[in-house]
Amino acid sequence: MIKHESREDYLEAILVLRGRWGFVRAADIAQWLGVSKASVSKAVGNLKRAGLATVVRHDVRLTTEGHSIAQSIRERHLFFRALLMRAGVEEKAASEEACRLEHCLSEESF
Repeated sequence: MIKHESREDYLEAILVLRGRWGFVRAADIAQWLGVSKASVSKAVGNLKRAGLATVVRHDVRLTTEGHSIAQSIRERHLFFRALLMRAGVEEKAASEEACRLEHCLSEESF
């Protein structure tokens, strides 16, 4: 099983890429996350076994549960990025830091 933080990164990537292009291939996820296609294949397999994603003709899709988790993670990411940018952090750095912060808090604390 992939680690919790890694799983969330994959779910968020699928959500963002689907929103941009309407479809998501493993190669797109690999490029987005800066990982190998083999890593994506393994992670997508784990997401499928967990009931969080499906693959239809090379198009990686989130299940209802996967989409819900991805939306929550994306909301946190955007919140922390905006907070950091308002504090004067440059956008690229704010986005990188937000990616780390989005995994730290429980749903209740957020």
